[in-house]
Amino acid sequence: MKTLYLFGLIALAIAPLHGQPTNGAVYWSTVQPDCSDLNETAVQLPNGNYSCYVTGTFVWFASGGMWGSTIRVAAPATNPIGVDYTFYNTSGNNLNLDTTVNGSSEASGNEVDFALAANQPAEVELLGASGTASKGVYPQSTGSVWAVFYCPDEITCENVLPQLLYSALPADPWLVSVPIVFDDATWTTWSAVGINDSTHKMSLVIYNEDVSATTYNVYAYDSAGNQVGQGTTPSVLPEPLVNGSYGEAGTYGALLSDVIKTPLPSGVIKVLIDGGTLYSGVEMLQVTGLPGGTQTAATSLQVAYDSSPTTVTSAVPVRRKSVRRMRVPPTPKTVFPALPK
Repeated sequence: MKTLYLFGLIALAIAPLHGQPTNGAVYWSTVQPDCSDLNETAVQLPNGNYSCYVTGTFVWFASGGMWGSTIRVAAPATNPIGVDYTFYNTSGNNLNLDTTVNGSSEASGNEVDFALAANQPAEVELLGASGTASKGVYPQSTGSVWAVFYCPDEITCENVLPQLLYSALPADPWLVSVPIVFDDATWTTWSAVGINDSTHKMSLVIYNEDVSATTYNVYAYDSAGNQVGQGTTPSVLPEPLVNGSYGEAGTYGALLSDVIKTPLPSGVIKVLIDGGTLYSGVEMLQVTGLPGGTQTAATSLQVAYDSSPTTVTSAVPVRRKSVRRMRVPPTPKTVFPALPK
């Protein structure tokens, strides 16, 4: 859906060009690398060199209040990488957050970027919306994080695998890891298997990866494959198309019981989220035990590509191999600073 071909135009508009550092993490190549395995062409950086890249979205973060979110990533052993995170609220608008990187002093902004040497890890803690803390305590804020990873070759980019972690300490003693939704892995229909009863709760997050606002049908099936519930989400805002580039989209997060309001059977169920012909990214979580209880546990659920229950088999669309974003970063890029080692 989005590509970064406009990055080259941005680079040409930046003057003067920033010179290549004499030390630090060099996440580019002096010659244009082959990025064809990533289904894209290398982007030219402001220093005149080239990088392959991969992009994706963490469809939901929750920080402040009882929630904490951190993003972890490490450069592969092969080469350094450049890392760029941009923050948005649930309506897809820019959101300034207070953050720390590897325990550094707090910083505020809509974006965090840095370079990592080979094998170097980083953890970005999302504290809460800037300017909202009272005595060090932030109110809860939610939204999405768009991530871009730059690499000197395609193999390095193929091996970058970030994760976002939720925590609800001290109320609940668990830590939940969720994967990124890469931009070449979006789809129209998703499903997961979980339990939703008096002591097990499923939740879902839908990120609209298309250009039209849409509602999503949510279905539940029991252990015999029978449909036992159905609901429809509110309309989720699309990725806006402005000046030829796609922006960040809206995100909808809720308990399953907020969407399917009829009681569901005990035991394992399948939950299917159907966007019709429109593309999305989906995350589902499972919480066991009463909130705030000593036995509470939580985990992310494996979310699978699926097909609409209203589509005949012969008409199932082919899943796209490359869905790239035409996204212009919010500010012109310089060469990212290296994190201390």
